[in-house]
Amino acid sequence: MPILSKMSTDVARLAAPLAAAIGLVGILCYFWPKPAKFLLDKKRKTVKVIEVVQLTHDVKRFRFSTGHKSTKLGLPIGKHLSLFAPNPKKSMETGKWNGKDDKECGDLEIKRSYTPTPRDNGGYLELVVKIYRPGTFKLPNGQEMTWADGGKMSLHLDSLRVGDSIDIDGPTGHIEYLGNGTFKVPGQARRTSTHVGMMAGGTGITPMLQVVAAALDDPEDKTQFSLIYANKTQDDILVKDILEDYVQRGEGRFKLFFTLDLPPADWKGLTGFITADMIKAYLPPPSPDTSIFMCGPPPMIEFACKRNLEALGYDKSSYHAF
Repeated sequence: MPILSKMSTDVARLAAPLAAAIGLVGILCYFWPKPAKFLLDKKRKTVKVIEVVQLTHDVKRFRFSTGHKSTKLGLPIGKHLSLFAPNPKKSMETGKWNGKDDKECGDLEIKRSYTPTPRDNGGYLELVVKIYRPGTFKLPNGQEMTWADGGKMSLHLDSLRVGDSIDIDGPTGHIEYLGNGTFKVPGQARRTSTHVGMMAGGTGITPMLQVVAAALDDPEDKTQFSLIYANKTQDDILVKDILEDYVQRGEGRFKLFFTLDLPPADWKGLTGFITADMIKAYLPPPSPDTSIFMCGPPPMIEFACKRNLEALGYDKSSYHAF
């Protein structure tokens, strides 16, 4: 047989298996599980609004697209992300906001931190935001504050509609839950506790949701959690159904206590701002095995939480604000 003819026969004999092998590799590459893509990589991104839902008279739930249904948020438990928005014209022109000198008057944009709700299934991120419109508000120390202008970022978010965009970046934050009662906290490499106390006000519930959800989803995590959740009225309570579901799922590991400033006549929960007596009755006592975490409006953190914790003898290293 001529050499060229033999070579052609050999090539033809190898071509079919080779083509089949290449095809198989292609199929495996197509269907082989790919590493998860994460939206947050400490670089600024633009995301679009895909849903806006009015939860209460002054609270909205926003969903923003991550760009693809397989793209997850990528936020460590307990951390948060930052939103960017234009600085209102009034601030830049007058140097005032809510009747006070505005430190941001020279900035073209503002930046605020938020914690998403604990859903990271890919495709979207979800924020529950309290809208601070102009008005008069009662603070945890009993004083009243009048806001002539409202909250800059929340008012910007209030103006967003489906199809609008906003810039974000992250992850940011100084507290992270590592599981099994262990947290990364400022000033300490690690802090591990068998019982975690929590105090939240309004939308400050979101980082608490993240931590409790992660703990309950982990069968190896045996940490106990107790939460006092403060709101003005019963209608202001956010994600109440999720919280009560966590109580059931926790089978005693998660205890929940609501307190209202203005409770209805048939209210069976706690009443008023968070007090030292509430902390003593419903949160774990001071101990090396106890950690306390707080999230809410600054006046609540200072007057209702930190001062009472200090008065009750909690070591300052044992409590932290998100």
